[in-house]
Amino acid sequence: MAQHHRRTHLLAARAEMGRAAVALDWWWRMPVESGFTELWLAKGDLAQAHPQAETFLTAALATVEHTWQALAWEANARVAMAAQAWNRAEECIANALSAIEGFEVPLAAWRVHGTAAELYARAGDLDSAQHPAAEHQRELSRTTILKLANSLAAEEPLRKTFLSAPAVQQIIGADIGLRVKRA
Repeated sequence: MAQHHRRTHLLAARAEMGRAAVALDWWWRMPVESGFTELWLAKGDLAQAHPQAETFLTAALATVEHTWQALAWEANARVAMAAQAWNRAEECIANALSAIEGFEVPLAAWRVHGTAAELYARAGDLDSAQHPAAEHQRELSRTTILKLANSLAAEEPLRKTFLSAPAVQQIIGADIGLRVKRA
């Protein structure tokens, strides 16, 4: 039911953006396109997720925003991974890594490194826990997550929400997620 409400709100936002131009509408379009991509991925609807991820990527590449470009490439990598299109997933994650290289974009970096870790772990014949490239990417993601969490006060509700998010938990593990101390 929550996905239905999310879809309804995203459709309403997209329709409103189409009716009336607003300042920075190119920027507001990014979370809408990202949200639709996440929705279709969560539903497992790759027939919808693939073109939606491409739309998100096209919109992101029309900007100079490295955060959105990286997130769009990363979303496309996850769609490709779900479709077991490994060459496409590798191409997308390489582009996502390139988009964050040399830039301070932690909101994208933790996700890009996390998805790269997952891709590299799946790509090798080695045990994923022992795959060096996967572990390196996982550590980069973990470090960025903890840096973001530590930028918030320990009592800040957003900190707990962030650290308990499933995507974050997958990377840092439930055992340490809520025990992170302020640096």
